[in-house]
Amino acid sequence: MSIYYDLYENPDKEGTEEQKLLHARVVPSGTYTTKEFVERVSMMHHIPHAQLVGAVEAITDELQTLLSRGYIVEFGDLGHFSLTLSLEKEITDRKEVRSPSVHLKNIKLKVKQTYKRELNSKMDLERISSPTRSNMNISEEECLKRLQDFLEKYPCINRADYCAITGMNKTQAIRQLNLFIEKGVIQKYGIGKTVVYIRVV
Repeated sequence: MSIYYDLYENPDKEGTEEQKLLHARVVPSGTYTTKEFVERVSMMHHIPHAQLVGAVEAITDELQTLLSRGYIVEFGDLGHFSLTLSLEKEITDRKEVRSPSVHLKNIKLKVKQTYKRELNSKMDLERISSPTRSNMNISEEECLKRLQDFLEKYPCINRADYCAITGMNKTQAIRQLNLFIEKGVIQKYGIGKTVVYIRVV
């Protein structure tokens, strides 16, 4: 399945009227909760669910403990976790710095280059309009064409996919998908987060 992306203009920090450079940004397909992620790993790799839940909790706790002691922690092929710090206020004299004025800023993950290369080789990028940009200019005929093109490639489509290929928001997408159901174009299967739509044969 493709990773969808959209192009955005870089912020104009100088306040000029010149043509702005563009940058690419992923349009998320959705979010996996810890529960959903553990269930997926358990199913795909045949590892007992309870064992995975315990492992995730243990790893999270030990990672926190080691980071709190100033260690950099390597995590498999993914990369290294480390801490970054910040000062309460701007200081130029080292003598002014006291421990209470230094705080945790963030937890940084430095991903290994090998992991990035492997991930990049698996990515199938496809440009679309972000669903956060409400798009009502697209015609019903064009939406139907994009839907049919998608279902030529894949056996089913979910609401997030439809938002991605049409640029609609969640409410607009559900409304139009229901319209296509009424017209006999697609059928709905599942409930809640598992709802998918398939082509009527």
